[in-house]
Amino acid sequence: MASPRGALMEVLRGQSTEGLKLRSNVVRVFVSSTFTGKQFEVLLSKLPQDQVGLLHQWFRKDNNAVPPVYVLQPITTLLPHYNDLQPERRPLQDDSVISWRYTEARLLQLLRTAAVQAEEDGDITVEQKHQFFKSVAEHEIEEGLRMPDGDESEPSAILFVRELPHLRKKDGLKRLAQYMDVTADGLLDTEAQDLLSGLKSRLFTASPGILNLHSVELCKGAIEPSCKEHAQYLESLCEQLVSQTKARIARRVGAGSSVEAGAVMTNGARGGDASQRKGEEDRGWLLQELSHHMALSAGKCSSVFRGREGLLGKICLAMWEHTNTRHAPLVVHGPPGVGKTTLLCKLAQEMRGLLDPRAVVVLRLLGTSAESSDLGRVLQSVCFQICSVFSLSPPTPITAHTREDLVRFFHGLLAEVSERGDTLLLILDSLDQLSSATQGQKLHWLPKDIPPNVHLVVSTADTGSPVLANLRRTVEVPGNFFEVEPLSCDQGREIMDAYMREAQRSLTPEQCEVVLCSFQLSGNPLHLKLLLDMARRWASYTPVTDLALSSSAQEVMSQLLQALEERHGKQLVGAALGYIVSARGSLSEAELRDILSLDNNVLAEVYQYWLPPNHSLIRLPPLLWVRLRHDLGELLVEGQANGVTVLDFHHKLLTETVRERYQRSEQQADRHRVLAEYFLGRWSQGLFKAVLLPPLTTTLDADRKVPPQPLWFAEGVANVKKLQELPYHLLHAGLWEELRQEVIGSSEWLYCKTLTCGVASVIEDLTLCTELMDCPETQLIRDTFILLKPTLDFLDGQMDPSLFYTEVLARLHSFAEMYPSLIGRLCCQCHDWLSCCPDPILVPKCAFLQPPGGALKTTLAGFQKGITALDICPERGILLAGSEDGKVIAWDLNDLEVIQTLVGHTAKVLSVRVIDSGAHCLSLAADGSLRKWSLLSGRQLYCTQEAVSINSLPSTTHIHVSEERALVFTHSGGQSFLDLHHEDTVLCACVSSDSRVVVSGSEDQTIRVWSITTGNLLDSFLGMDAPVTTLALYEGTVVSASSSAYYLKLWHLPSPNDPQQRPKGCIPAGCPQVALTKDGSSTDTMAVSAEVCCLELAQHNKLLFCGLTTGTVLIYPLAFPKETLCIPPPETLPTVRCMAIGGQEKHMAVAYEDSVCLFEITARDSFPSVEGPAARFALSLLHSPVSSMALLPDCRLLYGTACGEVTMYDFKSTSTATLDGHRSRVNCVTTSNWGTHALVGSEDAVQRLWGLTPLVLDHTMEYKGFLFEGVLCAAFSESDKHVFTGSQDRTIKVWDVASGSLLFVQYVYAPVTKMLTYRNGFVAISQLGYVIKEGFRCPDDVCPEYNPLRNINAHYRVTSRQKSADSPHSVITKIPEYNPAQFNFMALMLKSKPSHSCQLL
Repeated sequence: MASPRGALMEVLRGQSTEGLKLRSNVVRVFVSSTFTGKQFEVLLSKLPQDQVGLLHQWFRKDNNAVPPVYVLQPITTLLPHYNDLQPERRPLQDDSVISWRYTEARLLQLLRTAAVQAEEDGDITVEQKHQFFKSVAEHEIEEGLRMPDGDESEPSAILFVRELPHLRKKDGLKRLAQYMDVTADGLLDTEAQDLLSGLKSRLFTASPGILNLHSVELCKGAIEPSCKEHAQYLESLCEQLVSQTKARIARRVGAGSSVEAGAVMTNGARGGDASQRKGEEDRGWLLQELSHHMALSAGKCSSVFRGREGLLGKICLAMWEHTNTRHAPLVVHGPPGVGKTTLLCKLAQEMRGLLDPRAVVVLRLLGTSAESSDLGRVLQSVCFQICSVFSLSPPTPITAHTREDLVRFFHGLLAEVSERGDTLLLILDSLDQLSSATQGQKLHWLPKDIPPNVHLVVSTADTGSPVLANLRRTVEVPGNFFEVEPLSCDQGREIMDAYMREAQRSLTPEQCEVVLCSFQLSGNPLHLKLLLDMARRWASYTPVTDLALSSSAQEVMSQLLQALEERHGKQLVGAALGYIVSARGSLSEAELRDILSLDNNVLAEVYQYWLPPNHSLIRLPPLLWVRLRHDLGELLVEGQANGVTVLDFHHKLLTETVRERYQRSEQQADRHRVLAEYFLGRWSQGLFKAVLLPPLTTTLDADRKVPPQPLWFAEGVANVKKLQELPYHLLHAGLWEELRQEVIGSSEWLYCKTLTCGVASVIEDLTLCTELMDCPETQLIRDTFILLKPTLDFLDGQMDPSLFYTEVLARLHSFAEMYPSLIGRLCCQCHDWLSCCPDPILVPKCAFLQPPGGALKTTLAGFQKGITALDICPERGILLAGSEDGKVIAWDLNDLEVIQTLVGHTAKVLSVRVIDSGAHCLSLAADGSLRKWSLLSGRQLYCTQEAVSINSLPSTTHIHVSEERALVFTHSGGQSFLDLHHEDTVLCACVSSDSRVVVSGSEDQTIRVWSITTGNLLDSFLGMDAPVTTLALYEGTVVSASSSAYYLKLWHLPSPNDPQQRPKGCIPAGCPQVALTKDGSSTDTMAVSAEVCCLELAQHNKLLFCGLTTGTVLIYPLAFPKETLCIPPPETLPTVRCMAIGGQEKHMAVAYEDSVCLFEITARDSFPSVEGPAARFALSLLHSPVSSMALLPDCRLLYGTACGEVTMYDFKSTSTATLDGHRSRVNCVTTSNWGTHALVGSEDAVQRLWGLTPLVLDHTMEYKGFLFEGVLCAAFSESDKHVFTGSQDRTIKVWDVASGSLLFVQYVYAPVTKMLTYRNGFVAISQLGYVIKEGFRCPDDVCPEYNPLRNINAHYRVTSRQKSADSPHSVITKIPEYNPAQFNFMALMLKSKPSHSCQLL
């Protein structure tokens, strides 16, 4: 392609432009192909009778035009071989071309002669005469400068004129012809020069404000960029073009935005408060979407509307009758093309005038844009529009991006509008056009019980989707359904007459009968519209015998496509329309031209008779697409997607016709392959693609000049179209390997799409892959993103990449070895990104978050308080739940979609029951009421008060239903029916339908699955995070709920013969055992004599210490697993509270209830030994129990108590120092590896970092999180530069020891109870039993803009000691004898509750 400078250099060359040279063989001047009857007859009268025969031969009078016109006949009418390109007919075609050139020149001469004479006689004006002398270039310039009537804004065109003042004949005729018009014999065309001078004069006078004039002297008869003067000229030309174009775009965009915003806001008759709406940029997509639907609606209303006035009146009457009562939606239905959309657009137009002036009409023509096909975006746009015009608070970001919450907000919004007394009409056309991928056609989201003053009208086709059947099942009022029936013949005639009057056309009686006879066979308005679109092009002289009309709209569309194929070529038409229908979304014209240029079949058809001008660059000639686009007319409509104008079909029926005609299986795969290659950018940036053209015998490698397709156009600017289209086309083209490499196994792709399109879009892609591919790795990755979704939805697009890569790696790490080619590579990419992160970061070394494929299926949310009742309907798969706030929610377990949200109780729900095979349900609440609800419509059908005593307990109140006798019994009181072995109180249990499995839930937040036949424990589910108070079973699913939690969790139920396997490295949380982990595999279990209450590990000496409630301390030498040592208890047998081992493992301290003892760790004959107590100090009866302590190498003991006191005791000097205390229990006292610092943390928000040599407080760190507070454990890094803390708020934090500043916060979904230093990071365990192993990376210089709380809703404060220049410094005089990272051992207590067993892992 030419360079920008070279292209701009050719902008204007007088009248001898390149465009004019190309047209010189066709039409050199602009002559209209039609003349009004009066004008043409005036011209005929100016010619002698012997010269008018040629005009009569080529111009025929069309009386169907109003007024009649004379029409130039197609060349092939009289010269049939003019366009015949078959080689064997080449002589005939050449003769026809020569004949036409002569005829064209003769016609032009006659018309010009007649025009000159008519102007002289005063029959036409000078301007009218000039039309016969105007060149094509002049006409195009005038059209480009033309402004719409009434538009007084700045012209959008920019005019450049270049003068060549000293052109000379001696430069040569060939060179002169490049810049000036010459005649056929090579002489200067003086007539053309006169016309050019006149054109310039008019342009200079009419458009001085947009004129850019350049005067250039040629160098050797040409423009030479190497010439300094010419280079300056080109530079100036480029600069003017770019700067002036940018300026006009900026002004137009600014003006357009204000106008568009005003138009949208006035649609609702009022504007909302600006503080309650997002900024202009954030709601740009909403303004674009509203403008799209308003424009489509206006177009529908401007067309002929006949035959539906009666039906429109019935709908208006029904709305009026429902104004002051609760009612069901109104449903308009009928076959495709019957006129439902036009009817609803007319309804919206009429009701704006009939309703309250303050009323708001919200209209959505679903399926007409990408946004209106996605249920989530439809609900968002509707809610934002209603909130804006009624000045209501819009949905929060979390609500807007969570389907269930958004549906509840939508229903509540309608109720709020009704309560305010405002009037709202919501029209949703074509529910069947909602994407099936979003479950929109199941209509769980659609309100079935509409409040007063709010009207909801929907429409759907009778066939092709389940929408109408779902509506008939849920809308129980037959009178709310309005069928749009076919039109009668008389109505069709009336529409035809009105249509033709509006088009200023008419038909002959015979033509009218042909149209009506065809229309009568269907009565379909779309069929009639297509017939009339064809008939308006008929001339009065068109023979009726040539008019073969089809009997249905689809057949007419096939006829139109057949005609397009004959005119433009079957391959071009089929490919252009096939690519539009094959695209996942919509394609722009530029994209479609590029894609057609990549299609070898299209190029082979285009270049079947000649070769492209440049063999190294082959594309579809632009003019071919322009002609096809013109002839497609209204069959294609323009919409907006991501701010770009895109193409789509005007009716679903056309989409089906195109798919049926052009999308056979082999064609479909080929088209998806071309689309995939385009969005991969495979043939961009100069890469040649081979093509075999008919004139050649070998393939031709050529550049197709298609744009590259990077994942990111710029920082923060993603390639949205590629993200949307590429996975779909790779999948349907069968390019499995490319799909795995570019999409599923690319961490950058997954991150980019999650950030740009949302995690739901990624899940949709991966779900589609799992349906069409047999790939278990893809299923695991998809399940990973399902587990990720609640977190990412909560962040609402503010996701930091470190969070994304950490979450993926920490969930999939355990599958990397099993699936190295996909998951292993994905984990490596995540690890590499984290390892190169410029900010402080924790890098996972193992899987420690809930893995995919585990017991947990999903989490259902929707309540604000705890859940108190559950029931399941196995026939329909309905889950019913009630909560403490009186709300009842029903889910479809097959789709995990909310069916109904039932509000009416004023106290906690005690019991719920699904009846009538899922059609109705009962709910009993502590307010004493028993209510019956319709699960189809959501209406309350019945309510009885005082069914039970008020404030009854959920655990003792039940509903029993006898459907045969239509009786309902309520029962209070109960008894324990099964003793299941939990470590805490069993709160609930349920039995499977086949009586083979019983599931129990307990106070310890654990769910256990038992075999009834064998009594064996099949599985334990961990992660409820609340006492399990309610359980239910449905097929292979366990549903759990808690009165202390606002969510439900669904778990995979294991088979009695095939118990679930636990993920590697996961220790069963809730099990009251003490465990030692090395590599995650269980090696031994040892019984102890009493309950274990604390545990410590001497890593260097390899000794495990277990403290018992009897005061005994058991010692297990790990080098001698069958040996056990014992420290006997004191005489009073006090409970061991906690233990601590000195930094060099020479001493250990044991805290009892009444004292603290110091023991010496030694060895006898290479066998470990513990001697002592070497020292002891007593605790007074009033002393709070020691809760945590640390023993320093110099035998100083730092300990904290349950009341928050912190004390330093020196065993050598028996001195005591009291340190700053805490307001609550001290949970954590941890010393650094080299004994220079200690961290003291408590249950409150404060933790303190102490310097130990000398003893001074260095930093006080306060952290307040979103959930809970309190530090549970801590560990210093290997170098003592950082300290890691595990907190009650389910996070791990990293602090800088020197400054006390917070470096990093990581959310791990469960409190971390124990941490130990491990290499350059730590090993920890969470309350869910997951072993967390991570490394920490921190750059030497942290960026000043770095925010450690970017992914966390919290705040912190650090107060540091001001160090003076002469303050003492600690000096390490002796290097400790061991490195605490040498051994990969860790001692962990999983639960504070005592136990009688100890397990070695």
